[in-house]
Amino acid sequence: MHWLQRLTYAMLLLTLMCGGWLNSVEAAANTSPATVVELPQNVPGVVYGVTQDQQDFLWLAAEFEGLLRYDSQEYLRFMPPGPRRAVSFSQVVSDIHNQLWVGTWGNGLWRLDSQRKNWQHINSSLPTEARIQSLFLSQSQVLWIGTTDGLYKLNPDSLQAELWQPLAGQRIWQLTEQDDGTLWVATSKGLYRLPADPLAQGEWLQQAEFRDQEIRAIAVQGQHLFVGLRTHLYLLDLSRPDQVLHTGFGNPNTILAESASSWLLGSIDGLFRLNLSGGKLSTELLQSAVDIRKIFRDRRGQIWLTSRNNGLQMLPAPAIRPVEPTISTFLNPKQPHRLGPPSKTDTRWQALEKSLLQLHQGQWRELTFAAASPVAYVRDVVQFGAYTLAATDQGLFVLNNDNQFVPVALQISSKPLNIERMVIAADGALWLGLWQQGVYRIGAEAATQPVADWQAVQLQTDIQAQEGIVDIQTDAQQRLWLLSRQGKLYQGEADKITLRWQPDHQLATGYFQCMLPVQDSLWLCTDKGLIRLQQDLQTQTLLGHTEGLPDPRVIGITRTEQFVWVLTRNGVLSFSPDGSNLHLFAPRPGLDLSSAQLKGISPLDGDQVQLATSTGLWQLSQADMTAVPTSMQLHLTSMRLNRQLFHVADTNGSILLPEKVEELQLQFKLLTFQSHLRVQYFFRWQAEQRWTALGEHAVLTLSQLSPGQHRLEVMAQAGGQFVQTRPLLLQVPVPFWQRPLGIALISVSTALVLGLLYHLRTRRLQQRAATLDRLVAQRTAELELANQQLKLLSNTDSLTGLLNRRALYAAAALLQAQRSRSPSALTLVLMDIDHFKKINDLHGHDSGDAVLKAVAAYLKQRLRAQDLIARWGGEEFLLLMPQTDLQQASRLVEELRLGIRQLQIPILPVPLSATFGLSSVALQPDALEQAVKAADLALYQGKAQGRDQVVLASP
Repeated sequence: MHWLQRLTYAMLLLTLMCGGWLNSVEAAANTSPATVVELPQNVPGVVYGVTQDQQDFLWLAAEFEGLLRYDSQEYLRFMPPGPRRAVSFSQVVSDIHNQLWVGTWGNGLWRLDSQRKNWQHINSSLPTEARIQSLFLSQSQVLWIGTTDGLYKLNPDSLQAELWQPLAGQRIWQLTEQDDGTLWVATSKGLYRLPADPLAQGEWLQQAEFRDQEIRAIAVQGQHLFVGLRTHLYLLDLSRPDQVLHTGFGNPNTILAESASSWLLGSIDGLFRLNLSGGKLSTELLQSAVDIRKIFRDRRGQIWLTSRNNGLQMLPAPAIRPVEPTISTFLNPKQPHRLGPPSKTDTRWQALEKSLLQLHQGQWRELTFAAASPVAYVRDVVQFGAYTLAATDQGLFVLNNDNQFVPVALQISSKPLNIERMVIAADGALWLGLWQQGVYRIGAEAATQPVADWQAVQLQTDIQAQEGIVDIQTDAQQRLWLLSRQGKLYQGEADKITLRWQPDHQLATGYFQCMLPVQDSLWLCTDKGLIRLQQDLQTQTLLGHTEGLPDPRVIGITRTEQFVWVLTRNGVLSFSPDGSNLHLFAPRPGLDLSSAQLKGISPLDGDQVQLATSTGLWQLSQADMTAVPTSMQLHLTSMRLNRQLFHVADTNGSILLPEKVEELQLQFKLLTFQSHLRVQYFFRWQAEQRWTALGEHAVLTLSQLSPGQHRLEVMAQAGGQFVQTRPLLLQVPVPFWQRPLGIALISVSTALVLGLLYHLRTRRLQQRAATLDRLVAQRTAELELANQQLKLLSNTDSLTGLLNRRALYAAAALLQAQRSRSPSALTLVLMDIDHFKKINDLHGHDSGDAVLKAVAAYLKQRLRAQDLIARWGGEEFLLLMPQTDLQQASRLVEELRLGIRQLQIPILPVPLSATFGLSSVALQPDALEQAVKAADLALYQGKAQGRDQVVLASP
């Protein structure tokens, strides 16, 4: 028997050891060994360095917040292991292996691997307490480390730092590199040159302007070398070293080339632009009172600024210029104006409220309408032969010799004529599109006749009476197209108008505003997006938010030489005629697009457009637009597992999770760095065929994942592009006892144990009869105790120890049965803790649980023996008061309310309060439910009246 027992014990021990070893392996696979990841408490205010890694994330070296990753909306903090909260980070660069090199102020150099898991303190030949002023990664991937005590050259392979002896003891401010590999070093002693040849010796620049001077900033572009001192900024032409330009610009920190003749300069006094023109330098202030520390251009050309007082920001957008000459003298700054679309004959025209502005001899002049004509809106101005005509809501007007517009008396029965659109067709005829009055044509011969002889002919048309023509355009084939407000598209000929296209039932519910023929397409503006109709009028495409439109309500469209421009009140979109090369313009200070006018966009010379708003006319060029980025990257940016934050740098397509996953939250982000670019997210679970929309925020919350492998795919759509992640596999381990090895070991152990029990039972049955009887009795008692405990648990709330809802219903049923035999008063009370959600949000769920326990303990202490109390759900409690009418109950509950206000709960800075709703319980079978509803209404009445009160239900 002894050998069988020993074998059984050995098998059990082996089972436990195998299970524990496998679990430890899984736990180790899920442990990030070094990096501490957290959300920073504050938005960084002091940022010195910035770089961009291969995943397009921006990394910031912040003085107080440490090393931060920025994804265009959220910062994530990465800290090295150990007590390093006070480390001041000064610089950061990313190399070709996607590693981050991080410089600190007094803590030397650190390296963070490409997986963003392991930190390494670089202390080989580099002082561990080094104060790093600059980090520079050369074209040959050599890392140069500028400190307050000299320049070090780091070999990335051996991690050995070598001090460059000629610069020992010097403060190294900055480094820059020419195209040929020559390095220029700004030091506290002057300007130093390092040739590209590693065997060559460096040299000090001996020009008097730089000898023994502290050089604060340096930059090179081609043959231009900028050198910034405390009080002056110098420009050297390296091909002609004797020619030096300078300007009185002090305290520069950083310089970045913007173009061949302009540079951006950051100083402690703000952001400046330096221009080189005619051999002279001039500076322009772009932003004042900002201590700029670095100007950085990312891979898409976007320029970022880091500063000591304003953190990280994009380069401020330039102000939009008003169109010259300005019409501001004709506008009332205190009253919005309604500007009509501009027109061009042999001069420029701009409709303004009840008059017309004409550009005359370089200045605008105002022309009015005849006093008897109550013109409220001008649509178009055309030159019809020798006549200048204006289309208005009161009919057709002609300009007379006194520079006044007078009405044209057309022989048309409908009066007045509300002309929505007026154009001259390819054959010279004048077309008038009227609002709900049809379409009229005046032949080209009328341009040589007196106005009194004009004949306006209404064309035979399919246009219904209630339709209004909103736009008339001529395409490249000289065909005339007419668009109605309902979206019907007609083709006009000399004697008829034919319906050629109409929108389907979904688009027909919207409003159409304008159209534009471009090459073989017709673009139609609607309040549901932009429709592109192909030449066959059969193929249509609807462009909306996800295709790049700032707003689906399109109110204007025009064409310049290279681009199509689309106007909305949330921004402007431009693109090439084939639909590519998207650029966006977002509203900015100085230009309020919310007041943009209908059809308020028109072409100007030089691929520019004019925008009309209620405040004036503005000039917009492609340089003012932001390109919609291509090759955007979509990443899993963070993961919360059971409420703990993790960073996921590179999952290799798989994440190994622990066996118990209570809640898993995954956050994805498309890195656009353009807040005005609308992004829509979608996901697909377990290789489903269809995608499910997530909206504008890609946050997925999963709970109670079963063991096994789960497949997740996420896709983003922005600017007409689809960006998809590779499938992400979530691995939830199968418990040890469900694996083949575990099943085998448990089966063998079970068989051995059963055999041992059977052997012992047959050999010692009589000797252990009494022992077995006692054991049976003991287990029976334990079972009864367990059943009692189970019954108690099933009837009570686990947090407060009060009755739960099911137990209360059972007790209430007994009370109702007793009342049916002996009627008596019964009052029901619903109580709700005030502002409980705010307590949870401000102090955490643990604090909320403590409040619930304290309130429950108080209620149990103060209530009478016959009263029943239960936790009804969340922060609500329900009380049943037998043999107590409504007035008696209200006095008791009022005492409870005052007592709750006096509860001493250390975690709460203000007194706790509660609101009560009271209702009488009748004798009918459904009286309890009716009383709960009545008390609930009284409770919410109390909430609406300001909380912390007792409200009786209406009879």
